[in-house]
Amino acid sequence: MSVAPLLDVRDLHVHYDTDAGPVRAVDGIDLRIAPGEALGLVGESGCGKTTAAKSILRLLPPNGRIAGGRIGFREVDLASLDEEALRKVRWRDIAWISQAAMNALDPVYRVGDQIVEAIQTHRQMSRTDAMARAAELFRMVGIDPQRLRAYPFEMSGGMKQRSVIAMAMALDPAMIIADEPTTALDVVTQAQILARLQRLRREHGMAVLFITHDISVVVQTCDTVAVMYGGLVVEHGPVREVFRTPVHPYTMGLTNAFPTLEGAVRELVSIPGAPPDLLAPPRGCRFAERCPFATDRCRDEAPALVEVGPGRSAACHYPEQAVAFRAEARHEATWRHVGERLGEVVAATGASRREPESEPLFEVDALTRHYPVARSWWSAFRRNVPTRVVHAVDAISFEVRRGEILGLAGESGSGKTTTGETLVRLQEPTDGHLRFEGAAVEHLHGARLKAFRRRAQMVFQDPYETLNPRLTIEDIVGEPLVIHRIASGDDRRDRVVAALERGGLRPPEQYLARFPHELSGGQRQRVAIARAIVLEPAFLVADEPVSMLDVSIRAGVLNLLRRFRDEDGISIVYVSHDLPTIRYVADRTAIMYLGQVVEIGPTEAVIGGRLHPYTQLLLEASPEPDPDVFKPLLEARGEIPSAIDVPNGCRFHTRCPVATERCGWEGRDVEAGLAAARVAERDMSALADVRVDGRDVVVTAAGDPDVARGVLEDAMSQVHQALLGATTWEQHGRGWRLRYDETPSPELIEVGPDHRVACVLVGADGVRESAVRAPGYDEA
Repeated sequence: MSVAPLLDVRDLHVHYDTDAGPVRAVDGIDLRIAPGEALGLVGESGCGKTTAAKSILRLLPPNGRIAGGRIGFREVDLASLDEEALRKVRWRDIAWISQAAMNALDPVYRVGDQIVEAIQTHRQMSRTDAMARAAELFRMVGIDPQRLRAYPFEMSGGMKQRSVIAMAMALDPAMIIADEPTTALDVVTQAQILARLQRLRREHGMAVLFITHDISVVVQTCDTVAVMYGGLVVEHGPVREVFRTPVHPYTMGLTNAFPTLEGAVRELVSIPGAPPDLLAPPRGCRFAERCPFATDRCRDEAPALVEVGPGRSAACHYPEQAVAFRAEARHEATWRHVGERLGEVVAATGASRREPESEPLFEVDALTRHYPVARSWWSAFRRNVPTRVVHAVDAISFEVRRGEILGLAGESGSGKTTTGETLVRLQEPTDGHLRFEGAAVEHLHGARLKAFRRRAQMVFQDPYETLNPRLTIEDIVGEPLVIHRIASGDDRRDRVVAALERGGLRPPEQYLARFPHELSGGQRQRVAIARAIVLEPAFLVADEPVSMLDVSIRAGVLNLLRRFRDEDGISIVYVSHDLPTIRYVADRTAIMYLGQVVEIGPTEAVIGGRLHPYTQLLLEASPEPDPDVFKPLLEARGEIPSAIDVPNGCRFHTRCPVATERCGWEGRDVEAGLAAARVAERDMSALADVRVDGRDVVVTAAGDPDVARGVLEDAMSQVHQALLGATTWEQHGRGWRLRYDETPSPELIEVGPDHRVACVLVGADGVRESAVRAPGYDEA
């Protein structure tokens, strides 16, 4: 017997009224979600997925309106409810988790007060009871309830997002709508959020509507998927079946644009063009303009969403040819003629591979970049106040060879972007040496620095912020030629045209007079790349160049970087937290954590060996788009520590599941264990006071010191048994002093050809010792 849907959306139409007419953002879609089911809604920016989700709770902007259809929730049509009746549904029955947690939390109110407000708005409850419920919710999402008194700016990005999840869970809703909840987060924080959502969904039986452009997240977390394009659902069905055997060519394009970690490295193919203008949508299939298999029938007649298998449907005129289409869609040549027709280049990936030279182009020796922490005015009157610094980059060494791509991977706060900016001297090094083509560049100034920057360029993360909106594309790309007095007049224009063509914008003459706002995100990033290569540099730093782009166009930018390496011999440092893209483009990879390089070597050796525990964490946290790979959700321990007060010993030991007594435990680890014990609601009454004193911790017992020691040992064992083993106990007044030795950070040692790792567990033979894992590390 089939289960009645919790949410039943029928023929939904949503329009945005403009001076030019209505934009048909959602143009007749059906969605059904059963109790406890997770449905992924995927597609490019502008496909209508967020508009469809917002219309369920009627959260549309003033010019948005539901133009038709029914939104059934528990057999009530939400589209026809008055505002007062709808207000009772919001948050109590259906909760919302927004993309930007910082924008979802009021910056001038404590987080706990905001959760209490949400509870008291819908339920008659005293402030004391509401605050107790908020504390319960914080424990549920893995945050110490003491953080309820924090303001949003005092929390990390991951902690803010978990706070938003706690707020969404406050009234035990039957359904949660999560709008790109992990898009702005790095891969480890994303893994924490997804694992927490999955656990809460299992424990509370909630339905989830998950909106994202990342099919790897959907494959690993959702039951079913609806693929949207141009305001319509073009394919729907069980998530692994849809992405294993897609029927619609758009779904095929999405799957071929995603790199994989677990399978063999395969060529990625981008989808040329952009979604249709929904102010005047095409009369036929809305994907026809970008589809390599489109016929005249596709351009003239809109296909209906029809059943193509058990529980599956697709909107394509030729579902019977899906097997042949899938085979052809894997090849770049299939999409190339579409790009030529639309004036875009699908970067060729079959060019001969130029092997990197052994001679280094760029040598980095003990590079350090520290930022002084601002001191209060009162500290100026005090003596012996130590100077505090942010350890953004701490004495790292590596080289970049001619004609290679070096991947620089790590979480936010690991120091990778600071490293990239310091290499091209956009930031001044605090210490260390930089040698470019054999010459020192760390102290260059004036004309010599300008000459160096002609040879070393950078591509920034955000294509929307790095292009001057007042300049034409010709002026933006030509500006470096003017600054370096290389070309002017017709010569300058010819060089700009050549750079745009190399950047994949064809015919380039069509782009010269345009302004940035007239281009798509992918086109803007290609303009930024053209600006970087117009000077014909030997070295390029690419800082997260595809993180803000839709998946359909990421592959084109990645292939472009590979082409510069293969055809022009440009050396590239590719900065990213996304290991699948690094695996696709990089010859070698350096893993950074809290300002240090913890592993560096050939990319396949680093990813295949997983020798450093932090490398393993990054790999386990990366979602996998391959529907045949089942990855357990990883609930990683903790967040990256402060770069001001860096941990003793190995900086990763605070989160490492296999840390040993040699890894550098200290008093702050005991403090973290006690905070976790409070989250787990353990009895802490035996402890009157706990104070960190340097590396040690001083504990005052509320009664019997031996009872207090038992409480401490229990909390410490939940961190790691190695913490107990590294502790020296000394009686101190009515309690204890727990002493810890000063421990240096592990040094990089050679473990294989061109492969180095900094971990006490890894020997020169490249074998990692077995060790006791921390409790609950893999629990999700």
